[in-house]
Amino acid sequence: MLSSIGLILLIALLLPLTGWSQPITSCDWEAAHPSDPHRVGPGVSSSDVNTERAIAACRQALLTNAESPRLQYQLARAIVYDAERHNTANEEGMWYLEQSARAGYTQAMFVYGLMLTSEGRVCEAPSWMRQAAMAGLKAARIGYVEGATSGRWSSCGIALDLQRMVAFLDGAEEQISGYYETLLVATLRSALQRLNHE
Repeated sequence: MLSSIGLILLIALLLPLTGWSQPITSCDWEAAHPSDPHRVGPGVSSSDVNTERAIAACRQALLTNAESPRLQYQLARAIVYDAERHNTANEEGMWYLEQSARAGYTQAMFVYGLMLTSEGRVCEAPSWMRQAAMAGLKAARIGYVEGATSGRWSSCGIALDLQRMVAFLDGAEEQISGYYETLLVATLRSALQRLNHE
């Protein structure tokens, strides 16, 4: 059985090493996303986030580190989930999400793009998705290409860079695992080829 010190060292070794890394807080334990490359906690699945606890923990953490984009993103995540579960407004969550995205927090840029799309602000989403994809986030690499090839942004006047999108898929291919992700990337490659010949 691991001692307390041994457990702490093990967790430290498993956490991602990034420029965003800071001491772990209760907010990280309660609201870090498992796919966030800059998380400093183990990550909590969407359905397992206790929004009341997470909101309180993240508000407390931001009192001493108000400019942390990681904590801003995690508070936004908790607020948005809480709003979805209780059918209430999520403006505050969107505000924190935007602050984090503007600070260049990769996961926030991607999620902000998704949220803008879900709120009907479709043409504001691609730039955020592209930035997250360029930062190497797998979901953003795949999501950006899907958005471009699906025609979702066709009325937005966006110049699509096919070479860049191929690079996004090349990068995603190195990150994926499993049959369905492989199939998705292959499908998007075919869609890019069709787009290239139109």
